[in-house]
Amino acid sequence: MKILHRVFPVLLLAYHLLFAWIGYQYILTHHGDAERYWFLGQDLSASSWTDFLKPGTDVVKLLTFPLVKFFNLPFWSGFLIFSLLSFAGVLILYRNLMRLAGSKVKLQILVVLLMLLPNFHFWTSLIGKEALILIPLTIFCAELSRKRYFSVWLIISLLAVAVIRPHVAFVLALSYVLALLFTLPLSLKRKAVLLGVLALMTGLFTWLLAGLQDFSGGFQRVLQKYEAHISYFKTTDGYVPLDRYPLPYKFFTFWFRPLPFEKEGGLYGVISIENTMLLVLSLFAAFYSVKYLSILKKQMLFVFPVIMLFIFTLMYVYAYANYGIIMRTRVMGMPFFAVLLVEVFGVAVNEAGASKKRLFS
Repeated sequence: MKILHRVFPVLLLAYHLLFAWIGYQYILTHHGDAERYWFLGQDLSASSWTDFLKPGTDVVKLLTFPLVKFFNLPFWSGFLIFSLLSFAGVLILYRNLMRLAGSKVKLQILVVLLMLLPNFHFWTSLIGKEALILIPLTIFCAELSRKRYFSVWLIISLLAVAVIRPHVAFVLALSYVLALLFTLPLSLKRKAVLLGVLALMTGLFTWLLAGLQDFSGGFQRVLQKYEAHISYFKTTDGYVPLDRYPLPYKFFTFWFRPLPFEKEGGLYGVISIENTMLLVLSLFAAFYSVKYLSILKKQMLFVFPVIMLFIFTLMYVYAYANYGIIMRTRVMGMPFFAVLLVEVFGVAVNEAGASKKRLFS
C-alpha cells in the first residue's frame, strides 16, 4: 500500500483532469451554466472587474472575467483551470480520509473507491461554483477531523463558503454548533457563547443571502421560489417527482437514485452504478451505526456529518426535482458523507479487532 500512497495522487490528478475534457464535451453538446460563466456571446466592452465584487454567482465571474476579457483564453481552458482548482479540494479530502483510515487496508481501499466516484469529479471539473466551493468545504472537513474546532482555517473556510453559497454556510454553522453541544463537555457560559456566535453568523449569512435573493415576502416568498423551481423542473428531461414523494423517499431519491435501469442513457448508467455502490455502503454503515451507537454518538466525525447531511438534504429536497441538479448539489455533501462512512467503518473494524483479541487472549 506504500506504493499506492505515492502513486495514487498522481493517478487521481489524471483521472480528475479527464473529467475536465468530458465536462467540456458535455457542455458543448448540452450547454449549461459554464457558458454563462465564461461570457460566451456576451459583450464585455462596457464591463469592469469590479462589477463582480458580489457574493454568489459573481464569485465565479470575478475569476473568469480577466481570463476572458484580458487574456482571451479559449473556452476549453476554463475547464482545465477550474479542474486544477478543484483538485486542491480533492487532494485535501483524499489526504484527510487516508489519515483517518490509518494503517487499516480495508479502510484505505474504501477511501480509494470513494475518491473515484465519477459524479464527484464531473461536477467539480466544470466552470462553476462546485469547483470553487469544494476547497473550503474540504478544509472545514479536515480541520474538524483534526479536532481543530476553533481554528482560523476553519473560520476562514466557513466564510469562504458563505461568499459562494450563504445558505450552505448556515447549514454548516448550525450543524457544527449542535455537534459541539452534543459531543463536548461545555460549561453553560461556553454554550451561551457558541449560540451567540451562531446568531451573529446567521445574521451575516442572511444579509449575504438577501443580497442574492428577494425574500421580502418572508417564508411565503421562499415557498413561492420552491414552487417556481418545481414548475420549471417539470419541463425538463431529468424531472423526478420529488415534490410528490413522502420525506423518507425524498431523501432516498436525493442520495441513491437513479438506480440501474431507471433512466436511459450512458450518463445515467454510470451514475446508477455509483448510486448502487453508495446505497450498499450506506446500508452497511447504517447497520454498524446502530450496532456501535454507544461509541459513535460521542464522536464528532459521526455526530456532525449526520446532523449536517440531514439538514442539508432537507433544505434541497423541497426545492429540486431534477436528477441533474440533484447530482450536482449533493457534491457539496460528499466530503462529509465520505468522512461519515470512514468513521463508521473505522469503528466497526476497531471493534472487530478488539473482539478477536479478547477471544484469543
